[in-house]
Order: sequence, then C-alpha cells, then structure tokens
Amino acid sequence: MKSNLLLNKIHLIQIEYKELLAALVPKLKSSHAPEALDEINLFWLRHIEEIQLYLRAWFPGKNSYVFTAATYMDYDDKEHLPFLLMGDKHVLDDPLSKYAKIRNKMAEGKHAEFLYKQIGITAEDNLKLLENVHEEILILPLRLLNQSNAHNSLYKVGEQAFVSLFNEINSLSDYFSKCDSIDDIIQYAREDIGRLVMFSEDDDASLPFKERFKAALAGTQYMVDVNKPDSDNFFMLVFGCIQQAIDVIVSCVEYGCIPYIRYPVSFHYISLLSGSMLDIEHIHKLRFKMSVAFIVYQLCDKDKLATVSLVKFMKKNQEYNFNSKLYHVLAEHGVNEKSFLGHSITQLVIDELEEFYGILSGAEDSDEAVN
Repeated sequence: MKSNLLLNKIHLIQIEYKELLAALVPKLKSSHAPEALDEINLFWLRHIEEIQLYLRAWFPGKNSYVFTAATYMDYDDKEHLPFLLMGDKHVLDDPLSKYAKIRNKMAEGKHAEFLYKQIGITAEDNLKLLENVHEEILILPLRLLNQSNAHNSLYKVGEQAFVSLFNEINSLSDYFSKCDSIDDIIQYAREDIGRLVMFSEDDDASLPFKERFKAALAGTQYMVDVNKPDSDNFFMLVFGCIQQAIDVIVSCVEYGCIPYIRYPVSFHYISLLSGSMLDIEHIHKLRFKMSVAFIVYQLCDKDKLATVSLVKFMKKNQEYNFNSKLYHVLAEHGVNEKSFLGHSITQLVIDELEEFYGILSGAEDSDEAVN
C-alpha cells in the first residue's frame, strides 16, 4: 500500500472512530459499557491490517512518541501540548481498548461503577482529541494488537521480575504458599525492596515498608480487596504495574517508538525493567528519550504553551523545533543514550522551555498588533 494511500486510510479510520465514540458515549457511561467496549475492540480488529501496516512501516522512528500507560490524556487540562513538544509523530495508545479486559475480570458493584465513570471520562476525552487536535495525534490501539513472536519472550520477564523481589522464593506459587501477611512478605523480601517497589506517586520511600503498603491499600480501594490476604493485594498492586511496564516495552520495541509516560509509577517500572533488557538495541534509545520526555513533562508550564491557538503552537514548534534544539543542547553537554543516567538535565530543560515560551509570547504579541 503506497504511503499516501495508507495515511489517507488511517485518517479515515480516525473519522470513523470519532463517529463510533459519539454514538457509544451514553452506553460507555452506563452498565452497558461492556457491550460498547466490545464494539470498540471489534472496530479496531476490523482495521487491524491497516493499523499494523502503519505502525510498522510509517510510524517507527527516534522522534515517534506514543502516549501510553494512562487512563486518558485530558484535553481540557492541555495535556496534549507537552506531548506535541516531543518528536514529530504522535499516537495515543487508546485506553478504551484495554478496559474490556479489565471489566471482564470485575464483578458488579461499587468498583464496577467507578470503572464505568472512568470509561465515560476516557471516551469523552478521546472525542475531544479527535474533534480538536485533528491529525496531530492519532488514537490507535497500540497495546491491543498482537506483538510478533520475536518479542513474546519478554512477557516471561513479568513473573521473573516479581519473584526477584524476594529471597528463597522461586515462583508465583512459591510466593503464595509462603506469604500471607505483609510481615511474611517483608520476611522474604530483598533488603532493597523499598527501592524497587513503588505503590503510588505519593509513595514516600523514606517510610517503613509496612506503613507504605498500608497507605497503598487505603488509597487504592477500587483495586484491592481488604478481605483478601496481604499477599494477594501486594501481588495485585505490584504485578499489575510490572505487567503494564512489560506491555509498554514490548509494544514500543515492536513498533520502534518512544513511550511518553507522565505517571511516576509507570515510569519507575518501565525504567527498572528496561534496564534488564539492554541487549535489545532499541531499548537504549527508548530509555534515554523516555526519560527526557518525562522530565520535560514534569517541568513544562502548560498554561504558557496554551497562550496561542493549537494551529499557531504547531506552526511555531515546527519552525523552532523544540525537540531537535533540546537534544542538540543535551549532546553539547555530553548527555546521550549511554551517559544520561549520570547527568542532571533539569536546568538545561528549563532553559530550553523558557526559550520556547518566549517564541510563543512573541507570536501572541504579533497577533495582538495585527488585531
């Protein structure tokens, strides 16, 4: 399929998806959400060949970013702007394509109602992106699609990674037979488990591990069951993060792109696990560029990026090329794929952001002068 024909097809799929979402939003916000989610996944599967062709032939590259490991982007909070700062090709890994699997494992009740609410928020946010961001960010089900057999072995890393948090535990069945309470978990845990495990973005690593776990239980009642043993809930909290991280890594290796991660817990586990996969060529680039994008997100002032229209923002960014300028400055200071862990780049990022804010401010002033 020729590239222009393929791109036209992908954009038509985006239009179809917008129409489908608009029709399904009422269902997605109700107890009919499971059926609506099935319709969404069937829609993606009907277009799987064109999407995979695009992701393999057109999307891969050092400046191709996928917004992933998130429940939704949040258009109203301008979250699309720092994302668009990085690279030149942008895909939102459709969160709705993962919700069907989550919902199928959940019984009806207050937790299901919480999920329906989240699904509705995600669907409405997807619609806002499709209506307002046009062709700048494609919404595609990156992690729904089957990865090639070449990388299937990476999924085995999940169980190995979880078991490696302990001493004298060799498998998941071994873990559940030896651990019941949080005291059992601490008894078998490695000495550095406090550094390896992160429960939430508010998790205070300086606190005793038992205290951190109890706080995590209180803050994630929609995920855990306090009537179950601590070992079950610890597994639910940690193994889910590990599997999500592997899912992201596998997909980004498969499609040669960079994960754009804004949630500290996801970033922690992707960084941790990818560090054990350095024999894969793409991983070095993935770790470096993911880390830079995460720092840009943390330091970015979205309100300053939003002082001009999206069209003006894209035009000025295309002219200025923030992404290219930033990596050029980093290279000048000896920061690259091999050395980035040994450098603090905070001030370099702040300086480049301030430079771009000034460019946007100048564009805003010129608009006012014309008016």
